[in-house]
Amino acid sequence: MSDAPEDESQRYKPISRWFLFFMLRTRKGLGLMDKLGQWRISKPLAWVMLFLTPVAGAIALYFIIQLVALYLSPVGPQLASTVRTISPLANFLLPGINPYLPLSVWLAVIVAVVIHEAAHGIIARSLGFPIKSAGVLLLLFLPIGAFVEVDDKKLKESRSRDSLRVLGAGAGINFIVGIACLLLLILTVSAMVPAVRGAAIVGVVPDSPTLHSPAYVAGIQPGDFVLAINNKPVTDLGILHNGNFSVGEQVNVTIWRGGQTKTLGIVLSNYTVTLVNNTSGKSTSTTYPFLGVNQASYDTLQATANGYATAYKSSPIAYLAEIPTFTRFEASVPFSDLLSSFYTSPLGALTPAVTSSLYWMFFVNFNLAIFNSLPIYPMDGGQAFESFLRGAGRGRISDELARRVTTGVTLAIFLALFVVIAGPYIAGALPLT
Repeated sequence: MSDAPEDESQRYKPISRWFLFFMLRTRKGLGLMDKLGQWRISKPLAWVMLFLTPVAGAIALYFIIQLVALYLSPVGPQLASTVRTISPLANFLLPGINPYLPLSVWLAVIVAVVIHEAAHGIIARSLGFPIKSAGVLLLLFLPIGAFVEVDDKKLKESRSRDSLRVLGAGAGINFIVGIACLLLLILTVSAMVPAVRGAAIVGVVPDSPTLHSPAYVAGIQPGDFVLAINNKPVTDLGILHNGNFSVGEQVNVTIWRGGQTKTLGIVLSNYTVTLVNNTSGKSTSTTYPFLGVNQASYDTLQATANGYATAYKSSPIAYLAEIPTFTRFEASVPFSDLLSSFYTSPLGALTPAVTSSLYWMFFVNFNLAIFNSLPIYPMDGGQAFESFLRGAGRGRISDELARRVTTGVTLAIFLALFVVIAGPYIAGALPLT
């Protein structure tokens, strides 16, 4: 498509507003969409994306309905209390604003927005629709999606199946890319194994006047593996409590760090565990030999990787819920900052970077797909819903009625989103009676 000036009907405003939404428009890149729209695969792919869009929207609605139902159930107060421990900014898919998204996720966001926008334009041109502009959709000042503006008059005059293919292309391609990245992530994680056969050190207790930490004094660091104690191979430091070791005993601890091993002479300290009987109120204390580390055994590391790689069989929601940057989930995600250094794979040193990149590409594209597929105007799903109403009505549903129904559905979903996002924080701020 040429970038030459268009007639009066094709002119556009660089910035426009609808309630709290702002649309920023540009004409750059329209010529490239013209060329890509001529590919033979464009039209068949448009059908695939059309059928995926309502699937993505149904997934989003399912999540929303389930959360609303949970808040209204007996476990609602406990769930709301848990949610309040998380910053409300976690609801925005914006690195730098969302405290749980590393800044490197901006690359995934940019890729997701670019392919979203491009898909709209490519499918529109493949079906012969003129493109007026492309751009970014903002909620106030927060970018929440991308769009391509096709001539509204041409779109309304066209067959519903053609307009729906154009409107569903953006969310559809994000859904495809998201699922593809998830499958690649699962494949990569399934090939991950502990770097060596030993006990992984995930944390070292600092030395203090009240609790002596032999490991800290000896220089053991998170990321090390303990391979042997007194030259006997170990994969779980729980053996320190089996009665064969005592407080004050000097042991030789062999550690692995970055491909090299060394043996440290360490004198075991002690720590005391006190248990209280809830019935009698009596307490008993037991003293154990203390090395001063938090560990993940070799078997635990293997189970963590295997569990993540096979979570799709029993709990696929884990891939969305168990965000690796959340402290409560980092021990269950093998490529989290806590655990990534303990694994290797055929990718070698690239394993942490590849797994992290695949995860965030999945996370961003999938969330962008399901949110854009919701029947809320002016998102893709809302425009598609309105177009579907006009097409299904076959002339019996006027444009005005279709718009009113779409607006009503939009407001209902926004109310549900408000309950899901803001409800726990509002409930926490209310005075108790």
